[in-house]
Amino acid sequence: MSTSNKDFFKRFISVPVKDKPLSGYTSSSTEIIEISINECGTRLVASRTDKSIRIWKCTSDRLLDPIIIEDAHNRSVECISWDPKTEYTFATVGRDECIKIWRGNTGTLERTIKIAAGASLKLVRYSYDGELLLAVDRESNVYVYSAGQNYKLVNEFQVSEYVYDLRWFNSKHKFFICALHDGTLPVYEVSEDGTESKLRTTLTGHRSSATTVSISPRGNYIAVGASEGVVSIWDCSTMLNEKVLTSIDESVAHIDSSRDGAYVAVSYDSGSNSMVYESDSGELVYEIPNSMSGQTTFSKVCWFPNKTAFAYSSDLGTTLVYMKKSDRIGGGRKLK
Repeated sequence: MSTSNKDFFKRFISVPVKDKPLSGYTSSSTEIIEISINECGTRLVASRTDKSIRIWKCTSDRLLDPIIIEDAHNRSVECISWDPKTEYTFATVGRDECIKIWRGNTGTLERTIKIAAGASLKLVRYSYDGELLLAVDRESNVYVYSAGQNYKLVNEFQVSEYVYDLRWFNSKHKFFICALHDGTLPVYEVSEDGTESKLRTTLTGHRSSATTVSISPRGNYIAVGASEGVVSIWDCSTMLNEKVLTSIDESVAHIDSSRDGAYVAVSYDSGSNSMVYESDSGELVYEIPNSMSGQTTFSKVCWFPNKTAFAYSSDLGTTLVYMKKSDRIGGGRKLK
């Protein structure tokens, strides 16, 4: 099985995305911060350190017709989340006090949600059913908005430790998990109307900061990356640790699970390319070429939700690359 998986990724080819720099910048003077793809795989949004976001149309072969939004926030956009109920709506935050809701087919700003003046938002996450939107600031305040009630603020609370990451479980909007500075992973249960959030359980075991978390699209496991250089895999049904990946002794920057949960892509702070592991065996099956972190940003890999393909940051964070299966075999003959 492992050999066939390694052979599977040998068929992948990289398609660099032509990305025209903004005035005053060069193609190598800005780096990619975040990459996010909508639920139907038709649009991809990438943010850069020049404070822009770019919305790409996704085809089977390449990314096309970018819409460029300059100065999307006062500072660079650090987090992007697509509304799973729509094809085009997505939210962004960028180290200011605003959540911005955008239209992905036109680049139009639809709504601005402001919290306390001087706040610095770092995370935004639509729930699995799109009913709730969570935002987290750098003081670990969590804001809960009801998307169905015109983005009304319905709850607010503070987590005791710095929140590096937050993800919703695949259960409408009942549970979410946080990755914290002290290495713990609290799981919160949310009431039906979103007005109450209570701590359900806490996963422990990491000896350093839990920096990133990903939940399999099938809802069967949680993958957690930590600054001690390990990735832990947890069973969602039992909340028990199943395995630990330790092949790269380097702080983990980002994790993303493939559409069927079969693979986990792991990106590192510096020095190492991003790696693809088989989730069941924990075996390394592919090293993504030229995918090390940049000078000021961490490398990112984002799987498509509708096919086994992904986009990632390359050339030390300066280039967006679309990685897909080749339609040719052996001597160049097309696959039928």
